[in-house]
Amino acid sequence: MARMSAVERRVRAAFHAGVEIAFSAGDPPLPGSVVADLLCRPVDRAEHPRAALRLRGATVIGPIDASDAEITVPVRFRDCRFDAPVDLSGARLADLQFSGCELRDLRARLMAVRGDASLADSTVAGPADLSDVRIGGDLVLERARLRHSGGRALAAARLAVGGSLLGSSLHAAGELWLDGAQVGGNLVLDGAVLRNPSKRAIAADRLVIGGNLRAGAGFDAHGDLLLIHSQVGGQLWFVGAKLTSPAGWALHLGSAKADSVWLCFAEAPVGRVRLSGLRTETLFDHPAVWPAQLDLVGCTYRLLVARSFEGGSSAPAGVVTVPVRRRLEWVRRSPDGYAPQPYEQLAEVYRRGGQDVEARRVLLEKQRRRRAGLRLPGRIGGYLLDGLVGYGYRTWLAGLWLLAFWALGTAAFTAWPPPPRNPAEAPEPSAALYALDLLLPIINLGHDTAWKPAGTGQYVAAVLVVMGWVLTTAVVAGLSRIINR
Repeated sequence: MARMSAVERRVRAAFHAGVEIAFSAGDPPLPGSVVADLLCRPVDRAEHPRAALRLRGATVIGPIDASDAEITVPVRFRDCRFDAPVDLSGARLADLQFSGCELRDLRARLMAVRGDASLADSTVAGPADLSDVRIGGDLVLERARLRHSGGRALAAARLAVGGSLLGSSLHAAGELWLDGAQVGGNLVLDGAVLRNPSKRAIAADRLVIGGNLRAGAGFDAHGDLLLIHSQVGGQLWFVGAKLTSPAGWALHLGSAKADSVWLCFAEAPVGRVRLSGLRTETLFDHPAVWPAQLDLVGCTYRLLVARSFEGGSSAPAGVVTVPVRRRLEWVRRSPDGYAPQPYEQLAEVYRRGGQDVEARRVLLEKQRRRRAGLRLPGRIGGYLLDGLVGYGYRTWLAGLWLLAFWALGTAAFTAWPPPPRNPAEAPEPSAALYALDLLLPIINLGHDTAWKPAGTGQYVAAVLVVMGWVLTTAVVAGLSRIINR
């Protein structure tokens, strides 16, 4: 057996005593094989009950291969530098902490940690592979720097974290791959900066979070944010965030589910925002930061609230009143053209809040948008329905048209008085009553059967009868709706 160096003897003695050993600038580097041997070798807990690996300021040269090891002691690296891969694939640990360290790359696929795992304040120059990892406590990535431009800076598909994933002020150059990951607590990315332009900044298909997903003030992503089919038990929070993906998805929440969704960005996202299929109880936003391209087909919500925030703060400043005209501009931002469901959903929210006038305005706009896509005959019919009764949502127009046709009929029959059918029984001539009797099909004033229009008058009478049926039906429908309310 090779003779141990002085540094190795120091490290082994500190390991068995469970104390931290601090390296200074003049100390020789520590071989990675020594660290691997300490991690993989069984420890007699009766003889060394406090055993732990605690290194500060060490330069570790050569790879550390502790794959598939059963590591029963705490592992803490502080301000250490590793010039070769650290391989913990399949290893089982009590806890694992890299704090302020520099790693070339971290290989930890299928690793299991009973407690917390941390890369806080650490830099990983190559990929950090945490795919299929199981962590009983928290995964701490606060202020970490993950650098693998063009690739996966963090590969954490199917990661399972019992506690929270804490990534405040995380800096990542490359993709955060979280497909199928599960987080029991919160996923916190406040202040995180993600850079993977023209590619995926976050890919998190079917991500499941028990608590909140926070990407709040200071969060800045260049690249696609894909949270498709994700489930968030609490808030999905993008208050004060900046999202940039000019040719892609600034934010994709297709078929996602959350208790509440906060889209009060620091500025309007650059790129497309998709909420198609999103299900939430309450959707919060602000007109000043609405995205230019917004997909809302299939998005369902019970409440729609506009909130203001002061200076990018994460604290709400108040509720903003958004007139229905502005909300219609919001719905029309779909780059794919007309779809009926977003209008129906918005009208449902207005109706639920007792705002029937606004609800009818939305449904009227839905018909007008639909009309624009019809062929010429359909468009002509649509314009007639719109002008006469507002597609049934402005039935008061029918009353105005009735008055107009009554005036027209009165003038026409004054100019061309109809002759009586039976002069002996005819009532006193009245152009106004005759025109009104023709217009009101459900009321008989005794004039329409007493006179027989001739010449131009018969055409006027025919128009009054037809329009009377159409417009009276619309008025009755409108009155019924008012009475039911």
